[in-house]
Parts: sequence; structure tokens; C-alpha cells
Amino acid sequence: MSYEVYGPYLPVIMLITFVALFIWVANPKNSKKYDEAAQAPFADEEQDKPKTQDSDASNGRNDK
Repeated sequence: MSYEVYGPYLPVIMLITFVALFIWVANPKNSKKYDEAAQAPFADEEQDKPKTQDSDASNGRNDK
């Protein structure tokens, strides 16, 4: 089998794959999961802030 046999069907297969992925992503059931994933980079910003400045935590950058 070669490209001459499968070649004409490749655009149809790619179109079906694109439409299926679009429907899967646009499905309202998945919106909560995607919203949580979109906010993940911002979720730990408050947790990463040091509550107290220790001399070990500063790595000597703030020493003057």
C-alpha cells in the first residue's frame, strides 16, 4: 500500500479527527476540568510567598 491508495482519504481522516477533537474540547462536561487547568499556574502564587523572611530563604540576595 502506498500514498496513491491512502492519499485521497487523508484529508477526510484529518477533518474527522479535527471535528472530533473540537467536539471533545467544546463539550460542556469538560469545562470545569479545563477551567481548573487554566487557573493552575496562578493557584500556588499565594502559597509560594514566604510568610517570614529567613536568612536561609533569601540566599543572600537581600543582604546589603
